[in-house]
Amino acid sequence: MSANKLLNLTRKSFVISSLSACALGLFSQASFAQTKLVGYIPSYAGMTAVADRTDFSKLTHVNIAFANPTANGAIGNDAGPMCMVSTSGGNVPKNDITYVVNKAHAAGAKVLVSLAGGGLPACAGDWKTLLRDSRTGLVNNIVSFVNSSNLDGVDVDLEGELLTAIDTAGNYTPFIQALRNALPGKLVTAATDSYNGGMLPVSAIQYFDFVNIMSYDGAGPGRNVGGEHSSYAKAQTDISTWLNRGLPKSKLILGVPFYGVGFNGMPAGIAFKDILANYGVAQAQSDVVGTRCATCAYISYNGIPTIQAKTQLAIDQGSGVMIWDLSQDASGSNSLLSAIRTKIGGGGNTGGTTILIQAEAYTNQSGVQLEGTSDTGGGQNVGWIDNGDWMSYTNINIPSSGSYKIEYRVASVSGGVLAANLNTNQIAFASVSVPATGGWQNWTTVSQTVNINAGNYTFGIYAATGGWNINWIKFTKL
Repeated sequence: MSANKLLNLTRKSFVISSLSACALGLFSQASFAQTKLVGYIPSYAGMTAVADRTDFSKLTHVNIAFANPTANGAIGNDAGPMCMVSTSGGNVPKNDITYVVNKAHAAGAKVLVSLAGGGLPACAGDWKTLLRDSRTGLVNNIVSFVNSSNLDGVDVDLEGELLTAIDTAGNYTPFIQALRNALPGKLVTAATDSYNGGMLPVSAIQYFDFVNIMSYDGAGPGRNVGGEHSSYAKAQTDISTWLNRGLPKSKLILGVPFYGVGFNGMPAGIAFKDILANYGVAQAQSDVVGTRCATCAYISYNGIPTIQAKTQLAIDQGSGVMIWDLSQDASGSNSLLSAIRTKIGGGGNTGGTTILIQAEAYTNQSGVQLEGTSDTGGGQNVGWIDNGDWMSYTNINIPSSGSYKIEYRVASVSGGVLAANLNTNQIAFASVSVPATGGWQNWTTVSQTVNINAGNYTFGIYAATGGWNINWIKFTKL
């Protein structure tokens, strides 16, 4: 046992009381790490048609992209958004948004509107001017649109030079903070790149529920010809960049592309479904059409093996996967969405649900400390757990009633006992023995099976007997 552990055990000797058990549910909204699967639907790709061919039950979040303010900061009116380009080039009608929202909500997925985008349409006003001179009015207009459209939140996709200019003027983080304050109970997320000049500022991270890392376009027309546009190595580097910048693992969502990039006479951009249609379904198991070289005609993309490898990486080192975009997916056994969901586990929001909670993402705690972990995926674990110590995690969404396996990733020198409950001990689970694993970083997984009704819960975990570490907790629908 380390000196710190020994000091901690002699410092604290109380046991869990009914008072501290009751305290497990009395805290404000938390950030917790449910395994997320976020899919974008571009407004210009035919929103209702994409919705009809997408199994929303496989997703946790759907982002409708993109809405922009007009020159005077207006976002929408009774007819719908005022600058969200449809397939025909006009504005998307409100009924189309209602259709997507209702269909996604029926499947248990949340729906957000994504703002801005990589290239702004002609109808868009000047974000720099609006955020400098009319921030409060713009925020109010965004909030009104979210509420009137029955949306679950906002995704901010300000990119590149525009993002840098807004941040340099000191207006990015105040804008995000204002959105966060104006949308209680709603989600505020972002999409960001990982290169200097394309990354949202660290000061804004605290206001986001999660951040989608756009880990693609590493090669394209005129750059890195002969390379991959979205390699596994790039995903590793991008994740490392954001973890080092202070983005918590529980907020990190790895973005993957459902499209390819072509070189030397091949299509500059091509949907995954069209790669299979044009070059054969066997390409679903590859990541290149042709041969990658500086003078070769080839298409670089992510097939099923690469997508599933990245999904495992995202589970180990982050909190989920983001898709750009759902309109480009193939169908049936070659669907990349299905491949991701299979790797995550379960069937999405209806049966087979998997919810991963990183132990360090507690809302509140008593007596514990954090430390770096050597467990798979890195990050932090909760340690220095003595008798009576506890952690609580709010806003845990159980989308469907039934039997769940709860797994606890633990390590211990001499063993201990943990216990868990929902909603301030209203639902108490049987205690679980933590075995002696031979070291504070020798990890094993213990589990129990429980019945839970659908609903939003506060999850509490406490040490009936201390002397163990915990890295994560996972709920899986059986």
